[in-house]
Amino acid sequence: MGGRRMFFKRAGMAAAAIGMADRASAKVEKSEDGYSMGRAGLEPLPAEKRSFKRKAPLFCPYHSLSSAGEKGGGSHYFRSEAFVHNPFTIPASGMSGSPVIVDAEGRFVGFLTTLGFEQSLFSFDGRQTLTVTVPEGQELFVDESGDGDRAWKKYNAEMMRRMDVQPYGKVPGFWSDVEYCTWVEQKMQSKVRQGHFKTLSHGFLEAYMDNIVELGYPKGKLTLDHGWGLFPDGSVDSGFGSWVPDPETFPDFAGTMAMIRDKGFTPGLWIGFPKVHAASLIAQRYPEIVGSGQAGMVSDKRKDIRWLNPKADLFGYASEVIGRFHGMGVRKFKIDMSYNTKSDMLHIHKELYRAAKSIDPEIEMEFHVPDIFFTRFADTTRTNDIWLNDEYDWPGRVEAHYTVTCKSMPGRCINLDHIGGNDTAVITEEKFLKHLGMYKGKTGYPLVSVLPHHFGRKCVEATGEYLWEYANGSRKVVSDFYA
Repeated sequence: MGGRRMFFKRAGMAAAAIGMADRASAKVEKSEDGYSMGRAGLEPLPAEKRSFKRKAPLFCPYHSLSSAGEKGGGSHYFRSEAFVHNPFTIPASGMSGSPVIVDAEGRFVGFLTTLGFEQSLFSFDGRQTLTVTVPEGQELFVDESGDGDRAWKKYNAEMMRRMDVQPYGKVPGFWSDVEYCTWVEQKMQSKVRQGHFKTLSHGFLEAYMDNIVELGYPKGKLTLDHGWGLFPDGSVDSGFGSWVPDPETFPDFAGTMAMIRDKGFTPGLWIGFPKVHAASLIAQRYPEIVGSGQAGMVSDKRKDIRWLNPKADLFGYASEVIGRFHGMGVRKFKIDMSYNTKSDMLHIHKELYRAAKSIDPEIEMEFHVPDIFFTRFADTTRTNDIWLNDEYDWPGRVEAHYTVTCKSMPGRCINLDHIGGNDTAVITEEKFLKHLGMYKGKTGYPLVSVLPHHFGRKCVEATGEYLWEYANGSRKVVSDFYA
């Protein structure tokens, strides 16, 4: 087994064989969340390469980047061509799962730590050989039995033990409520390009909730999506880092939150925390908070959207913003825009989560990064919105998103995001009903964004039946995908 610890399971073996790790603790400074803090001026960590016979296509849940032609499907998770991936530093998109691979015959391999993540590589030759680079401090979980789900559940259980992650049992009551989110309804009512960013207002919310009541649906959470905040230089991008309500559309934000509560709903708020713009209010006050650009891309710091600097005082920043809105009545935060490498996003998620829980442990913190290493820093993970475009395999994407979420975030809640999808131009009665049907019976709470009366009576009735069946049922919202 060389100098790296490996959990190795073969069919018929009663237990995993564990080798002793060859550690050089003096050379690697370990951070609180397990990431190495860097080795400035030192040579690369010694690395071992291990090769495994694997049959394509390989399911790579961490690979969420898709081409334009794949926007509607989940085929980007399945790789048959040759590739070299570092699951911790690969550029990410909306749904990047755990650093594991399952081949077509159910054989499993996954990384167990983030130490030495810079050199932790999966390399496939496009034929039948997967080579895994295992740097010093890294460990593998390998299962050759051919039962991919069983292996993945054991991997999750081992990771949960290592990270001391306890699966949620009883959760605060409103966490499992049906949720309504304004995003797609904003787009439905917008008449001009990007008009949906200024459609949201106190009056919009009042009418939206009145429509829900008129449709006879159960009350639940109501989340204000992108468009409630100020855009200092007039551009939408300048809103990233300017988390202040627009005084024109929300002259009394606390009063708006009170209205939501008075109508029987629980206030929630979208915030694209991980992104920041140089023209934003926080960047003007605290320039050090502006971090790097998109991984692998060249950008101009003066005008482009950047990512938060993960080494800045993010706890203080998050505490100020979350605390202010919590004081106005917000009880759920929908965090968006975690579209950079895991190596940066994990630090950011940790600080956001830590800040929220120090303010109120019952705040629901929702993210869209379903990764086992992120379980300690999330309450809920959403399956993320789908565009129901018939040119592509959108049902495949619905299934892929759910699979990645359920299997990569054990013990945490699942949000079945945006019934009917995100692209208002292509939603039809048939597609709305098909999408809704794919969520029935799945673990997680349903989320309605666009109201179904736009697409006919059948959609109104089917949505109501689903929501009430869920609301009056067992409300199973926590993934139990672990041994």
